[in-house]
Amino acid sequence: MTARAAVGALACCFMGVAASHAAEPRAQPIATEALGLVTLAERIAKLHAQIGQGLLVERSRRDLAQALRQFDAGLRAVSAQANSPEARDTYVLLAALWREHRDWVARPPSREGARQMRERTEELAWIAQKGARMVQGDARATVNAGAFRAAQAGLLAQRIAKACLWRRWGMRDERLEKERRESDENLDRLLAALRSGRGNTPEIEGELQTAETQLRFLRESARELDTGRPAARAIEFVVKSADHILESMARVARLYEEGAPSAGS
Repeated sequence: MTARAAVGALACCFMGVAASHAAEPRAQPIATEALGLVTLAERIAKLHAQIGQGLLVERSRRDLAQALRQFDAGLRAVSAQANSPEARDTYVLLAALWREHRDWVARPPSREGARQMRERTEELAWIAQKGARMVQGDARATVNAGAFRAAQAGLLAQRIAKACLWRRWGMRDERLEKERRESDENLDRLLAALRSGRGNTPEIEGELQTAETQLRFLRESARELDTGRPAARAIEFVVKSADHILESMARVARLYEEGAPSAGS
């Protein structure tokens, strides 16, 4: 099923998705939650590849199961709050793609299946990103800039690690390398913007320092992988550093949303 063909055929599904979440509390602002779906698409692909490559397998299986549940819940939450017809159609489409993707993720990961995983992940993330832009535009007046930047930084860390894992599975085309390079550059800019925020609390500063340290570890390990030498420890450091950045950025986003001044405001 292509992305565009699914919109019209599955429009009737939206009301069921929205109604199923109507009585549930909102865990976080809609713009941040919408961006979280992009992060989860990247994280699911990363964890899927970790399992396939024998990295932290038991932990990766637990984290993958949790990420799948989080995507289910996040999709219900954002779909229930999508206001414009275009945004609602986008989340209907995302729900259709997600059902197919979720079934596919249940298959045993392998090098042979990695390219199909890549295509599916890219489509899912692209539609989720499109929805996040719409939601952010609709809710711009209530979006905390610092929280949103922190969420973006966590997303990019997962994307970098995913690209490293896919390269280890033999995907070394320019498109993937460009994605990794741009994600690294943008993550650096986001962390700098967060550090320059007025009135950051010591707790926020500590988390940002942790994220910057982990980014250095991630880069050093990624460079070791690029040499082509066997580097089981290096790829483990890549995935662990990316997860530490994600965790720190989640804490930073929460602190901004709880009342700290917004970075860049």
